Amino acid sequence: MQTIGIIGAGISGLAAAKAFKERGYKVTVFEKAAAIGGVWDRNRFYINVTTQTTKNEYAYSDFPMPEHYHEWPTGDQMNQYLLDYAAHFDLNAFIQCDTTVLDMHYEEEAWHMVTRDKRSGNMGSHIFDFVVVCTGTFHEKFVPEFPGTDDYLAAGGAILHSSDITDSKLLQGKDVAVVGFAKSATDIATQAADTGASCTLLYRKAQWKVPRFFANKINLKYLLFSRFSEAFFVPYRKTGFQKILHSIGRPLVWAQWRAVELLLKKQFQLKKCGMIPEHRIEEQISCSLGIAPEGFYEKVRSRRINAIHSEIECFTTDGIVLKNGARIQPDLVVMGTGYRQSLPFLNEKYLQLISDERGQFRLHRNIVNPRLPGLGFVGFNSSLFSTLTSEIAANWLAEYVGGRIQLPSQGCIVEEQMVIERWKKTVRPISSEFSGLCVAPFNFQHLDQLMKDMGLKTWAGRNILYNFFKPINPGDYHRLLKRFRSPGGAEKEKGPVKKGSVALSGE
Repeated sequence: MQTIGIIGAGISGLAAAKAFKERGYKVTVFEKAAAIGGVWDRNRFYINVTTQTTKNEYAYSDFPMPEHYHEWPTGDQMNQYLLDYAAHFDLNAFIQCDTTVLDMHYEEEAWHMVTRDKRSGNMGSHIFDFVVVCTGTFHEKFVPEFPGTDDYLAAGGAILHSSDITDSKLLQGKDVAVVGFAKSATDIATQAADTGASCTLLYRKAQWKVPRFFANKINLKYLLFSRFSEAFFVPYRKTGFQKILHSIGRPLVWAQWRAVELLLKKQFQLKKCGMIPEHRIEEQISCSLGIAPEGFYEKVRSRRINAIHSEIECFTTDGIVLKNGARIQPDLVVMGTGYRQSLPFLNEKYLQLISDERGQFRLHRNIVNPRLPGLGFVGFNSSLFSTLTSEIAANWLAEYVGGRIQLPSQGCIVEEQMVIERWKKTVRPISSEFSGLCVAPFNFQHLDQLMKDMGLKTWAGRNILYNFFKPINPGDYHRLLKRFRSPGGAEKEKGPVKKGSVALSGE
């Protein structure tokens, strides 16, 4: 295989382009937006957005973020970081922006792709030996439909998705209603409380949020981004330590989580806010775990944010009727309702091969499905440090395409998927979010699987205890990864073919 087509030029697409380029493949990247960046494209992120993950943990393994960046980088900083990454590794020459992939079909062991240039309207036809899909989990804005929406808009009201709030002037002087409780919803509600005439937050369910500093002292990365913290969750395949921890150590696990909940209740004064979640925090921690915006809970307590625990029944010409019978009259409704996963360029017959009737993807290692040859996915392994998991997945896929990773039999892969599906239903329902594409909180377990498949070490350094407790360090993986140069380069390391291991033990 020589020609590689890559769809998407965000974090994952750039990592994939670099991984295949440095191994000597001919790479072409298609990006439907006018510029690279994906969710960090300047035209996609909302005002004052920051990362959920600290800068040293959200970086690529071989491209640290600048020291002057904020601990939680801003949207502008992330955009510049990706621009600098693409320039540093000479990726821009391989990227075609403003190009939409319209259709793909597999024929004669190759993918035939149809594209359209947005600027000229010209159609393009391409043939690739292998295609990498890097569109991620935030592909299509989700704005729910409600009765009366047309009447509300006709009367002068406005409804926008959270990603459309790119300027604070859109909130200025407005009576704003924000729908949702995820990161974008609470971020914008916090901003609207300062900028708008009034702010109402409508939410269906209170969720646990974490502070940047627990007890105003301890950086969250020390409590959430280590192998030790990951051990307190029940995976579908337990390590030896987890087997002990979740058997005779179960009271310790229970006490640890209750202590975290108590700390959050006190630090955020959740009882005064009327926002104590009804579920346990360990049942929620996943890719959707949100960092509390600075000042959010304070503004809820002071009523600068009018938080209403209810849902929209319908719109009217002068506002919204809620399911609890209340009425509000906002000028602007902001839907902090997230995104849908969508692959519009793959027809239904292909989608049925890689997903079930509920839209849950069935991908080995969240990367490939042998039933659909010549196709791989990078960035479909969302985590608490997605930049790194995407980069390792890109290298895994490049090794797979190069024939240096041999998959288990189709029967073993299916059996493992059945074990995982049973685990999702009985032990961890939250793992079904994002179409089943989130590997958090089992970030290290996932990385370990990919590294072992490539025949590489999973630890950097000899101090096992230190590695167990320290936060994730992408730089460790730069030292662990075997780098491949082009066929004409001076070096080309080749490891033995590694057959992917499959866990069949379930719990």
